[in-house]
Amino acid sequence: MVDATTEARPHPTANFQVSESEGNFCSKGGRFGPHATNEEFGPPFYQKIVFVSYFNAGVRAVDVRDPNNPQEVAFFIPKATSNTDFRCKDNNIAATCKIVIQTNNVATDDRGYVYIVDRANTGLHVLRLTGDAAKIAGFRDDD
Repeated sequence: MVDATTEARPHPTANFQVSESEGNFCSKGGRFGPHATNEEFGPPFYQKIVFVSYFNAGVRAVDVRDPNNPQEVAFFIPKATSNTDFRCKDNNIAATCKIVIQTNNVATDDRGYVYIVDRANTGLHVLRLTGDAAKIAGFRDDD
């Protein structure tokens, strides 16, 4: 998180990371780490939840209501399909190539849907929050 109240002097206030050990992401193949966030600024997620695509760690929903203490409230890691392509760690050396998802981009809409796409040909997933994460966004259990 960055405080950009004074645009000429932005300064970091907090960070968020997915632990590699949570899913042995470094040994899974492909890339691991943050790639993109949703760029839509509006209801129902604005100033509540930010979605971050994390390559082989899927998409992460981060509660940003307290910008000094961002917390993960949900995540989704797609399963590889018959369309999922190989991703190589080292310059296409065959021994480092594995079939692995690579969640690349994330977008949201004002109905509360989350859209993620995969750069390894796994496809598009349309998601919706449930449980406590849905409550943060203002959804009821029957929405």
